[in-house]
Amino acid sequence: MALPRRPPPPLFACSPRALLGTQSTPIIDGVLKQLKACSRRLQAALACHRTELQVLERLYYKGKNQHRAALFWQRVAEMRKFGGRVDEMHMDDVVESLRLAFWGDPPSRTAKLLKGPWTHCPDAQALLFVTERIAACCMLLDRALERLLRAYESFTLMMQTGAFLQLVLVLAAIASRMSVLFTEAKAALEVAWSASYRALQTLHPASAARVKHLARTDTAAASPPATTPSRSDSKPPPAVDRDPGPGNVQDEDLGSTLVRLPPAQRIPAAEQNVDAFDADANANTTAHSHPREERVPPQSGPMTFSLLDELVRPIGHRFEATLASEGTVGVPAASAPKRKKAGGEKDKPAKRKKKKLDEIDAIFGF
Repeated sequence: MALPRRPPPPLFACSPRALLGTQSTPIIDGVLKQLKACSRRLQAALACHRTELQVLERLYYKGKNQHRAALFWQRVAEMRKFGGRVDEMHMDDVVESLRLAFWGDPPSRTAKLLKGPWTHCPDAQALLFVTERIAACCMLLDRALERLLRAYESFTLMMQTGAFLQLVLVLAAIASRMSVLFTEAKAALEVAWSASYRALQTLHPASAARVKHLARTDTAAASPPATTPSRSDSKPPPAVDRDPGPGNVQDEDLGSTLVRLPPAQRIPAAEQNVDAFDADANANTTAHSHPREERVPPQSGPMTFSLLDELVRPIGHRFEATLASEGTVGVPAASAPKRKKAGGEKDKPAKRKKKKLDEIDAIFGF
């Protein structure tokens, strides 16, 4: 038989309440209220945990021979081990025993006495034992939560293969359920530790200096930070009034208006050819007031060529310049004359191709 992994609780030595000053009474009252609430939370969470642990034990007993060599079964063994260790600590009984110590020794406690005010104060040894056990249980729960997360990830990958889907799905559900219960138990234990530490500071200030403070772990700090822009670099979006008042209704956006000139000042469409090379800031304002003056290309030699001159010159000028260079100015382009046939040549009729006769035509006489 395996030896228990927890130390035996010490015998609580209680002193009468009359030895305590009246200024510390409200502090102890608040401590007892916190211990009662934490005890109830722990009892509910650990009772559900024992049910999940029983289901896990049954699944482990049924499948250990078949899945002993599988990788996901190692996660099942870790879940079973950590779940059993948390159950062996009986932290609900530890917190409840500390609360009941304020009503004296166990033989003198009665149901009627527990309904009344507290009558005794536990010694420093009892308070130190409870605070140490709570801190140890919180460390165990942190390690168990880490292993449960790894087990859940392993079960999720195993489900993608489709092998033993029903078994893996139940194991993933148990891991998720145990993780929720451990988180609830850890939150209750942290409140119980702070309550017992306050009682130790009030009743035995000299012994409170030897207690190590509980390391509170934040799940948000353990996760990698998200890459979000800093507030100094990005400005918050302007607030939009979803329900504006009667005087704050914005006008409908109808677009930009067009200025229409009278018919006498309008420019013909043929003269509105805007030069791309002369477009500047003043061209947009003067284009509607007066027609654009035609730009005369500079004189150049017969062998020079300028792309700017070709683009500025109108299309009709380009065509005339092309004809002048070829020596056919003013002569419209005509198609090439057709060749006349000689007088002796006559149109010969086209020979008709005879249709080949096949065997069917020979039979029917075609």
